[in-house]
Amino acid sequence: MTVGVAMRKTLVRPLLALATLGALAGCSSVESLLPHSDPGTQQLMQGANPRPVAQVSGNPAEKQVALPVVSADINCPEIDIAEGGSAYRVGGAENSSVRYQFNISETARECDPAGPGQAAIKIGVAGNLVIGPAGSPGAYSVPLRIAVTEDATKKQVYSKTYKIEATADATSSGQFRIVADPIVVPMPTLQLINVYSISVGFEGGGAAAPRAHRRKAAG
Repeated sequence: MTVGVAMRKTLVRPLLALATLGALAGCSSVESLLPHSDPGTQQLMQGANPRPVAQVSGNPAEKQVALPVVSADINCPEIDIAEGGSAYRVGGAENSSVRYQFNISETARECDPAGPGQAAIKIGVAGNLVIGPAGSPGAYSVPLRIAVTEDATKKQVYSKTYKIEATADATSSGQFRIVADPIVVPMPTLQLINVYSISVGFEGGGAAAPRAHRRKAAG
């Protein structure tokens, strides 16, 4: 065994742990992945089912005015890693036969008002590429699918496959990150966690249907 192969084998062993962590974590709060603009500089738009109304004055008889919806009011859906989609391995089942493997390590999502009765969902995914003992350093690409499903109808309101690219050598992993364009969806309630499911995963790594393990919001 050459020294280079030994080093690559050391790198591959923790890959499966990373893939498992990605599947279990589901969604991380990654500010660097989805930097949020200052709410004070955003244009506040009226959404459906807004926050509790505010009095114009102390007189209860006077007309009440609804406060505008801001991002913090919206309970954004969590991200599910598609079953079997947290990693994309090329090569055999044994570590010694792995050429390379992509892993999802972080996900992030953000929901912003997008007009009356609408919200814009931003989704970010980050991870790494590691070269296996049977592979060689270089640039590789894999397909990653992002989908948003309406829970009540099981209808996909958004589905797109992205080409993920990363470059790695024999001693260090390559990194990738992608932020999807904002996905505008109807917002019948601020509890979007009860309305939509978000699924991300590598295509070819398993079924890309969201897993129903999310905790729904009360009320």
